[in-house]
Amino acid sequence: MDEQQALWIPSNNYFPKRVGHRPRWIIVHGTAGFTSAEEVGNYFQQADVSTHYTIGRDGVIVQSVREHDGAWGNGGVTEGHDHWWSRSLNPNNVTISIEHVKPHRDNSDELTDIQKLVSFQLIQRICDRHQIPKRKADASGGITGHSSMDPVHRSFCPGPYPWDELFAFLSCPSTLK
Repeated sequence: MDEQQALWIPSNNYFPKRVGHRPRWIIVHGTAGFTSAEEVGNYFQQADVSTHYTIGRDGVIVQSVREHDGAWGNGGVTEGHDHWWSRSLNPNNVTISIEHVKPHRDNSDELTDIQKLVSFQLIQRICDRHQIPKRKADASGGITGHSSMDPVHRSFCPGPYPWDELFAFLSCPSTLK
């Protein structure tokens, strides 16, 4: 596993070795259902979908795919996507995906305080491991929501996320620990 404190619930739904690509973006997701990270991890063992990580409302982290592999979490790139995504490149091979448990199907749930802190810390460590820019995504990399590449089918993903607080944490992480 890549995260020492994560619970490993592996999924077989991944692209081995990212087909030669490296991660440049972190994609933030909301689960649009489910009540725990473990429940999502178990679902990823049965369904044709996965993400690298799921963060529960209690702060539990489940890892389902190793970071050196591409998870099956992003689907395709749809009309209206941010300009740096290309339909000719599978976005799963250049991203690390993090689900956040949100029980409501419309992803309207706010993150819990512990979920938010764990998310910020995980994102920071992933950025450090892969030299992903610790800022809002652009063509060079960074952090964004699933709706960035799929505004047609995932306009509600991740739902409310404290972006300003995340970027403040990443620019000065010692102030919020």
